[in-house]
Amino acid sequence: TNPATANILISRLTYNSTANSGEFFGRVDTPLNVFVKGNIGVGSLSGGHMNDEDWAIPGRGEVAYSNTLSDPVKGSIDYATFDLGYDFFRAAGYKLGAFVGYNYYKENKSAYGCTQISNQLSDCVPAIPSSVLVITEDDTWKSFRIGVNGEVMIADRLKLGADVAYLPYVKFNGTDDHLLRSLIIAEWGTGRGLQLESILSYLITDQFSVGVGGRYWAMWTTQNAIADFAGAPCPCQTQPAKTERYGVFLQAAYRFGALP
Repeated sequence: TNPATANILISRLTYNSTANSGEFFGRVDTPLNVFVKGNIGVGSLSGGHMNDEDWAIPGRGEVAYSNTLSDPVKGSIDYATFDLGYDFFRAAGYKLGAFVGYNYYKENKSAYGCTQISNQLSDCVPAIPSSVLVITEDDTWKSFRIGVNGEVMIADRLKLGADVAYLPYVKFNGTDDHLLRSLIIAEWGTGRGLQLESILSYLITDQFSVGVGGRYWAMWTTQNAIADFAGAPCPCQTQPAKTERYGVFLQAAYRFGALP
């Protein structure tokens, strides 16, 4: 592309999927108010679909817009977080601190089948059955985190915790593989993001607790977001990327060591 056409929308792939995952987490608090915390998790996509939209397909002037639907979408997610922080306020009933850290998030998606839902003069007419793998997308997001973390006892044995992180630097790498066209597209870029988490826990004993919480992650590219179409000479096609993941979780926790 050239600068005059770099921001014209040509193609867009949108994946909508649900996932289930399990994770281990932990936190170490030191007498110096320094803390270390983190988690690691793996999961699989439990369902979803993908829309592949194209505008003004080259060489086919009669196709101004095309939209195909692929269903189902299968795949996996993997993630890990590590934070190092300091509690500026810490007492028996509360603590509040700031941290810096690192987050790794990987998602692999495979879209099956293809049905044209917009223009019968375009692709996937007749429809491709849902047993056929048509497109895969393998993405990795690596982020630097800065944020705040806090806990407070809001009632006897009832604790509320929250974690807010801004991602000032996010690095994205992806591979978009159109298997039926033998087209492999390398994608990369840098950007920013946001990660939020809150949990309400009940202390069954002084050491053991159970809780329910919510989590929201969003990462997107803002600079150097480009895609290399099958090794074509650059300047490459600009291609912003974005991912969002949100949901609820249940957890059980056990505290080791002396209580405050």
